[in-house]
Amino acid sequence: MNVIENIVENKKKIIQQSKAKKSLKELKKEAEDLVSTKEEYFRFQKKLKDKSSTKLIAEFKPASPSQGDISTLTPEDVIPIYDKYPVDMISVLTEELRFKSNIENFRIAEKLTDKALLRKDFVIDEYMIYEAAKYNASCVLLINGVCPDMEGYLNLSEDLGLDVIVECHSLNDINDVIDLNPKIIGINNRNLSNLTIDLNTTKELKKYVPNYLISESGVQSVEDAKLLKNYGADAILIGTSILKGKDETRIGDYIKQLSDALKN
Repeated sequence: MNVIENIVENKKKIIQQSKAKKSLKELKKEAEDLVSTKEEYFRFQKKLKDKSSTKLIAEFKPASPSQGDISTLTPEDVIPIYDKYPVDMISVLTEELRFKSNIENFRIAEKLTDKALLRKDFVIDEYMIYEAAKYNASCVLLINGVCPDMEGYLNLSEDLGLDVIVECHSLNDINDVIDLNPKIIGINNRNLSNLTIDLNTTKELKKYVPNYLISESGVQSVEDAKLLKNYGADAILIGTSILKGKDETRIGDYIKQLSDALKN
């Protein structure tokens, strides 16, 4: 069983446990009730329409399959920093097994910022989309090859006022989803089979992306961010290299350097 299969199998167990505590029917009603009172929808797209800069999406991520443990900082430590410094949107990992986070961290994050939030996870059940809506997410990630019903989950997300990042790793992935006209495609520079990084993946696939492009994974420096900006990314998602700062001063200084480098 590879890393992704391992994550998905564990996620199935987590969802079963969640459904035992709260049924899909109950969660759906709670999510729809909250969504009906929201004043603003599709906040990621609204940010991406502003061409004054390539947008910075800063991520909360305690660990990863490729890096192991990344940071002992909690959402209470990190999210106020992201809220204070020039971060455009925030991503919160909610995967339990290999990224060592959970939906509770998202709930905490939502209380600590008004910035647009991405629930980043391996979405394999509509239950997870309703969870995201209930906890006031602005966006969800759907990974081609992992998401079992891309068209259905795209439509459900949009019905709930959520933006969707459709994650692709290859031209074949893009061809799989292109007829659905996804508004935002995330190009993951990491090969999920062997976990290696190639920033040229964004460069090579840019011309096939019909709308907005978010470049994910692999930024280790300001120069890497500049490179992806020059490749045509509308936004860049960065987690590990930010969180290695370990305290507000170093994290904040790095964010300011990234933000300055991403201005057009």
